[in-house]
Amino acid sequence: MTRLYLVRHGQTAWNKQERFRGRADVPLDAVGLAEARALAQAYRETRFDALYASPLSRCQQTLEPLARILQLEVASVEGLADIDFGEWQGRPKTEIREQDAERYEQWMSSPEQVTFPNGESLAQVRQRALAAVGRIHSEQPDGTVAACTHRVVCKVLVCGLLGVPDALFWRIRQDATCVNVFEINNHGVATLVSLNDTHHAREVAGSGTLADF
Repeated sequence: MTRLYLVRHGQTAWNKQERFRGRADVPLDAVGLAEARALAQAYRETRFDALYASPLSRCQQTLEPLARILQLEVASVEGLADIDFGEWQGRPKTEIREQDAERYEQWMSSPEQVTFPNGESLAQVRQRALAAVGRIHSEQPDGTVAACTHRVVCKVLVCGLLGVPDALFWRIRQDATCVNVFEINNHGVATLVSLNDTHHAREVAGSGTLADF
């Protein structure tokens, strides 16, 4: 059985600005770096066999303090990269809501039906992210691992691992540096152990103040 700690990255400036991040390589801000250090301290006694992350720096930075403590490398996994927001990338939510209003309303009400212009759909994210988890499971069939990815990917993976539709996307909350724990058996069937745990960040000034963005 693989025990998977699925982690969302820490806060970035674009989170605070409510700007769509996607494949833009936006680093953690000061709060995000503090959240990463708090995460490392909280899980320093956990016997991780391997650490994995999206290739984007905000995910690599989130696991770096833990990697230093455990003396492990963080393996980059392309399938854990953020959704490709296409033409929305880098633009603030307020601008999108005004200039692409119909698609924005569909994103908020029926996200599984949206394909971003020159970008991805949730179904495409689900396919590649589940393949990435499958690779991790095959590499660590009896191990304990952490994998750091992004808000959209975390939500889609929770749906995918539980076998529920992506239409439930907005009913799953994922805060900065939250930890979700799954147990994946030898047949690849996942059981959810805990969801959106942010106890480690409670003492970090400025953490936990943002909406789901």
